Formats: sequence, C-alpha cells, structure tokens
Amino acid sequence: MADNSECREDSLAEFPSEPKAVPGCSACLGICVARTNARSRGDYSAVSDSNVRLRRHQAEEHP
Repeated sequence: MADNSECREDSLAEFPSEPKAVPGCSACLGICVARTNARSRGDYSAVSDSNVRLRRHQAEEHP
C-alpha cells in the first residue's frame, strides 16, 4: 500500500469557504436556502451548484 503521509503539492489543503448571502438580498437568501435543503438530503452536487449560482449572482449583482 502506498504511503500517504505526505501531501501532494497539487492537492488542496482545505476546501474553499462557501459564499454567504449578502444581507437584505432575497435572491442570495433563496440560493442559500436551496443549498441548505440540498445538503440536508445529501445532494452534494446540488450544494456545489448552489455555490456556483451564488458566486455568479454576487459577481453580477453585488460587485
């Protein structure tokens, strides 16, 4: 079995943080609720999709 005691240089040390809703923005809140619901049912693909949607929304609406 391979020795995995050393981290590879091209691997992530930790996951990037999830984006948070901008206070007062109902669109941000809706995406965050959808993400929470997806996580609660174990649909981590939908969690990732929600993070992408939230980042895209924030880039377009909250520069």
